[in-house]
Amino acid sequence: MGNGVLRVYQEDWFPFRALPEALRAFTRATGIRAELAWDTVGVGTIEHMFDTMVGSFTAERPAFDVVCCDEIILRKMHRLGGVTDLAPRMRHEGMSLVHVTEATRQAVTLGDAVLGLPCVNVSSMLLCRRDLLGRHGLPVPRDWAELRSVALALQEAVRRDEGREFWGFETRGAGGGGHAVWTVGSFTGSHGVRWLDDAGAPLPQGEGHRAALETYLDIIRTVCPPDQAQISFVEMRRDYAAGRVGMIMDVGMEYAHVLASTPRLAEASVAAMVPAGPAGRAPNLYCPAWAIPARTDMADEAWELVKFLASDARLLADGLEANAVETASLPVLYSAEFDRHFRPDLLSAVRASRAVAREERPFGPHGIEACAVVGDAVEAAIRGQETVDSALARIDRGLAALAEGEAR
Repeated sequence: MGNGVLRVYQEDWFPFRALPEALRAFTRATGIRAELAWDTVGVGTIEHMFDTMVGSFTAERPAFDVVCCDEIILRKMHRLGGVTDLAPRMRHEGMSLVHVTEATRQAVTLGDAVLGLPCVNVSSMLLCRRDLLGRHGLPVPRDWAELRSVALALQEAVRRDEGREFWGFETRGAGGGGHAVWTVGSFTGSHGVRWLDDAGAPLPQGEGHRAALETYLDIIRTVCPPDQAQISFVEMRRDYAAGRVGMIMDVGMEYAHVLASTPRLAEASVAAMVPAGPAGRAPNLYCPAWAIPARTDMADEAWELVKFLASDARLLADGLEANAVETASLPVLYSAEFDRHFRPDLLSAVRASRAVAREERPFGPHGIEACAVVGDAVEAAIRGQETVDSALARIDRGLAALAEGEAR
């Protein structure tokens, strides 16, 4: 701050590979200099990214002027007065959020305040070894029961025919605020239950919560690798590319990278929506937004950059240059350019998921701490340190403690 250069913070994730060039283009167009700080994340390191994001909204002199921030963090930081409300600037310039889904709009707003401009929307979906499924006469799973049975049949067939270690399925299982909690959200959502009500109070846990967690843990223990409690999106992409697993459930952005970077694997794979539960399909939603810390001394310059980075023109360029298929902008997602650039199965799965995706993490005013409550309890259950009932009780106590703390 204070040196005339916008400091920008972003996760070092391949969908943002075009960001350095975007900042150079912004400087050429406006004369405003911008400097980028990357942060690599995964198991054991994502917490540093969360802490850095939080620090930019709580420090008297924030280290960064523009942050692409998890929307759950933004909601808590706004309540603490650390996030610039973009609504007045948007009204002044005739801007709105009509180009994103209603679920996205709800995620990046709080009351009348706009906490940031969304750039990507990612949601859970399947990536399957189409060649192996076809060889053994197995379908792409449509619901959780079929996922288990197909994964088990595939696992047994490959082990028998190829004589090697092989697992039918893999998904996120690590603790903390960004891994297991993400995957479990698609299970709870598909069972018609949530962790928090609209005011952020813990909802009573019932048979839906129990059935969702039981289903998740049964699949984990039956057809997933034994190190599942250490798996995030990084390890999942690695294991799928190495042929260790036959199906994974993560986000379409990861699949776009795998398919674009590994032609052999791309030919053998197919993308599909998440399996359904009793209440239907529940692709989780993650829509980080370009936000401005309230205490930046370059608010006007930061606003110009946020507008630039979240514009349809920029998001289209990002999509094509970095295979960022899960763009937040619906006009870009449904553009002819995307039709030509991305393979039909992936684009179809992304578009269909976007239509029904919503926040299925503990979505309230408590920040990423609420996600960690769920993630840590689920990881403990995977490791056998908690039963289904004790894990649910631990989640209930943890969320209640956060809610009580916020009420004081």
